Amino acid sequence: MAVQIAGRKVEADPNEVFVERADGVYAYPRKIDALETATKINPKEYALVQEGEQATSAMSMRQGFNGFNHLDTIVKVLKSGLVVPRAKRFITQYQKVNEALQGRAVSYNASGELIEGERLKQYAHTLNHDCWAWINDSFAEGRGFLGLDVVTTIGIENGKPAFQREPLEDCLQEDCYAEVESANSQGFLTRRGKIQKYEPGKSVYFWYPRKDFAVRFGALPGDAFFGCDGDPQYSDSRLGVFVCAEGAEKK
Repeated sequence: MAVQIAGRKVEADPNEVFVERADGVYAYPRKIDALETATKINPKEYALVQEGEQATSAMSMRQGFNGFNHLDTIVKVLKSGLVVPRAKRFITQYQKVNEALQGRAVSYNASGELIEGERLKQYAHTLNHDCWAWINDSFAEGRGFLGLDVVTTIGIENGKPAFQREPLEDCLQEDCYAEVESANSQGFLTRRGKIQKYEPGKSVYFWYPRKDFAVRFGALPGDAFFGCDGDPQYSDSRLGVFVCAEGAEKK
């Protein structure tokens, strides 16, 4: 007697895309609402930063503002009406874009259009192989882990940069390849990679936080680093930032 082997056809909605996660398959719309931003941007050149099930900001898919030191870069960006992402925002975006490339998540531009196909490949390639960017965090003597505070530039007041400080949360205290998904609430990595090698979207080389140093993220073919040991006075024509546009406040 023959054993029947039959499948059930899953009807795909042309307005949806399927994403396979560890706990099941999810359907997401190809088009969502556009993000209204506080500063005018080209929304097709910015990707929504997904934090949970919402996005309140969008990050440029291209690096810019190259050639300045850490603080000068941040000030120039702020004066343009945009912001430099903190570690948590950047590392979250880095992880999400790679998950989208692997079919485990979705990514949208600020117009609400799905980023897919060649466009998604190009975006992921930039983050995985061709970037060197300042992050809006640095470290100073303080009350947190390793005796440090995280210092962030939050605006311009009376023509001068205004700063915010908070104690550094526990993170790795060694230089090694670390798991991207282990980021704490500030974005710093907490778990050593099981395999000490670079895996796009999964592991990067992490330089742990040092007093008086700034944060950078860099990637080149075959490797990527998340460095909390950048000289804040350093500048280079290749070193810039992936700026963010904040969502407009509701009236």
